[in-house]
Amino acid sequence: MTYIARKSVHLIVAFFILIAISALPSLVVQTDFSLTNYWNGIQQQMDQLQKLEDITYYNITAQRYLPLLPALGPLVKESVIIFTTALAVSTSLGLIYAYFYYRSGRRVRTVLHQTSQTLEMVPDLFWLIFSQFLAITIHKSTGFDRIEVAGGFAEYIRFLPLVTLTLTTLFFFIKWLTIHIHEQEAIPYLELAQAKGIRPRGLFWKHLLPNIIYRFYLFFRSNIITILSTLLIVEYLFNVQGLFRFAVYNPQMEILLVILFVIYIPIFLLDLLIEWIIPNAWKGGI
Repeated sequence: MTYIARKSVHLIVAFFILIAISALPSLVVQTDFSLTNYWNGIQQQMDQLQKLEDITYYNITAQRYLPLLPALGPLVKESVIIFTTALAVSTSLGLIYAYFYYRSGRRVRTVLHQTSQTLEMVPDLFWLIFSQFLAITIHKSTGFDRIEVAGGFAEYIRFLPLVTLTLTTLFFFIKWLTIHIHEQEAIPYLELAQAKGIRPRGLFWKHLLPNIIYRFYLFFRSNIITILSTLLIVEYLFNVQGLFRFAVYNPQMEILLVILFVIYIPIFLLDLLIEWIIPNAWKGGI
């Protein structure tokens, strides 16, 4: 019951925070801050929640205003496909890297650590430009034209946005995993398990990994805004027909409110599920 009550309070607080954030455009009126206008904007957003079906947006292709909610479905689908696929691939590659790093000697670890630090410092924009440049170079050299470098209003582009988001997220995860592998190796329980004859493969997958998996989830949860901001850049510059690009081109307060809720509610439900599924034994070392 305490867990349910705590999560309910979090949801209520987040509800009001999202409304306050969505009303921020009304805070500035002709370069001046207006708290009165901001308060009116909050009240307007509260009223708008009662009539979501009346929210419209301007469709450039149709040259007219259309209902928002039916139009968000395909946009959400594109963003979810790119986000979840990139996250799954980067997490899998990160765990493979972590295992290889754990089994490597001192010299190899030094090379891997220095390389990952260098790559993690590379700006996200570089990978975006580099992937487009690479696709254009392949097309000029081989004539292969199946890799799209940008989408259109009626076209979907996924491969390069997936590659770019995967790379930026992967280097982000690798840095964290490297640090925590060093921390776990200094804990006596691994030495005890090794003394009992458990092989390195078993030490990693059965002992070390379960002890850091919940911490890894907490790290991901606390940095999800960074990952989503990268997704926004990817969608905007690749012209992906996704939710974040749509928000950039339609910055109205009521549209921003709906988009914030569309983003937050799945994250809240996922957090609720993870907290319930992960055994308490895995949280004991936090």
